[in-house]
Amino acid sequence: MSTRSWQLRPTVQATRIDGGLHLRSWDTSLTLDDAPQLWRLWQLLTRRLASGRTTDDLRDLSPRPPVALALYRLADLLREHDLLVRVPKHWAGTGHAPADACGPAPVPPPAVATWLASVATDPAVSWTGIGRESVTVTGAGPAATAAIEALTAAGARVRRAATRADPPRDPARVTLAVGDGRAVVTGASATVGYVTPVGPGTNLRAQSGLIAERLGLGSAATAPGDPVAVVAGACAAHRLLGALAELTDPAAPTALVVRSDPLRATAHPWPPGVRSPAVDASDRRDDAVHAGLPTSLTDPELGVLPPVELDDLPQLPVGLARCRVGGVPGPAGGTLVTGHGPDTSTARLHATLAAVELLSVSTAGAAVLACGVDRSHAEGVLLRRLARRSVASAGGTSGGAVPPSAFDAPAARRWWRTLTRRLGVPATVHVRRLAPGAQLAVVHGPGTTDHDGWRELGWAIEATAHDAVAFAALAAVATVRWRAHRPGPPYSHGPCGASPRVSRSAAPMPDGSEREAALRRSLRSLVGAPAEPIVVTPPAPLAAALRTVGLVVLRAGDDR
Repeated sequence: MSTRSWQLRPTVQATRIDGGLHLRSWDTSLTLDDAPQLWRLWQLLTRRLASGRTTDDLRDLSPRPPVALALYRLADLLREHDLLVRVPKHWAGTGHAPADACGPAPVPPPAVATWLASVATDPAVSWTGIGRESVTVTGAGPAATAAIEALTAAGARVRRAATRADPPRDPARVTLAVGDGRAVVTGASATVGYVTPVGPGTNLRAQSGLIAERLGLGSAATAPGDPVAVVAGACAAHRLLGALAELTDPAAPTALVVRSDPLRATAHPWPPGVRSPAVDASDRRDDAVHAGLPTSLTDPELGVLPPVELDDLPQLPVGLARCRVGGVPGPAGGTLVTGHGPDTSTARLHATLAAVELLSVSTAGAAVLACGVDRSHAEGVLLRRLARRSVASAGGTSGGAVPPSAFDAPAARRWWRTLTRRLGVPATVHVRRLAPGAQLAVVHGPGTTDHDGWRELGWAIEATAHDAVAFAALAAVATVRWRAHRPGPPYSHGPCGASPRVSRSAAPMPDGSEREAALRRSLRSLVGAPAEPIVVTPPAPLAAALRTVGLVVLRAGDDR
């Protein structure tokens, strides 16, 4: 094993300040002050490190013990803030390395050595990773040529896939793959190109088709040297090299979109895998993915929905978001839908779900439907809506007095006090038992003078009275805040007991996940719904996007 030496990361820059020193790199910074001699120590340390120092040498950077101790402490601070890195000592030499040196070649090309020393935790290990796998390039054109040139310049082993006798179905697509199944796909026209995230090759073929469709990318071949294709091919090579070197991609999981005027490559949210809506995973995805769904679906380049807006909407005491959906009957500019929740992230998610539901109406007709982040969520919302409509049709809109214990739960107490005390609404709430383990809570407010008839402020169906009161009061708070902003009840979507937790908001929300399965069974019996709701396929390209991110739209299995 070759000897390793400490060196400054090449991206480190130093600035002398009054009585100290400011250091910065591409992802960190460090300020040291109250020591006038720091600048001289810094200059001395950089000279010592430039000469090459092994791990043990850092305690012997000067023959004078006080200076050596000061230099060691400064070097230790640099290590603590990731401004120092260990590299094989022969990397700084002429390229004549010992026989056991790492990587496909003993010494990486100078530019690659600088890159790895700038960003890698262990540059030697990263260099070994680049040389471990051979990269197979499938496709032709300037994107493939640029990718091969970039990979070769980086020291990777590259081979071209055999040329097909028949013309490829998508001549603009180029795939870079390694033996362990990882790949990256790129495609380009004269004006636009894309690069997928690095991932399993079987998934990326489907994803690249969706991205190309979203960008309106045709199958026409590009001319040699086309700048968009060259940038796309080089970016694809860079992404794959980073994966081979086990570097963290700061733009993952995103797709890169290359545009020509001006020439640029920008990162846009893109899910890392295709997830079938017919299969419900046993565990929910993490909070960050749920919160990011609106961004990926409404992205200006790759999204399929209009943007979810906050603008001048109030965000306290409840989060509100809106989306204006075109292509459906409504006023000029589209039909307005809203979402609410205990925080802004939840409101944005539910406004997105409301938009998907509205666009799916043309497919499902007049049927009651529901959109959720997965099948479990969608089915829970659907059964609640069917039960509520069943109660309203039977004329049972009233309920009994709320038991005092319903307000003992933190969430119910919080949102009821917000409605009645903070907002000053003289509201009433009634709770009705619909079935074993199913409670309906309805909140009413003063509506005798309201020309728009907003007597009912919110409702919820949950397994317990306190959960139902909490969600109904939350919906009522959102209704009151929205009505203060603009008149008229919009199409709205909000959280319920089947909803995922989008953020770790300080606002308390009921957790009825353990009671949700039993509640759904009770509601199925109540409404006479079939055991399996029907998956609704919205219009393309929304349907493809929902399959990608995992959202599900369900409707009842009859003409409800």
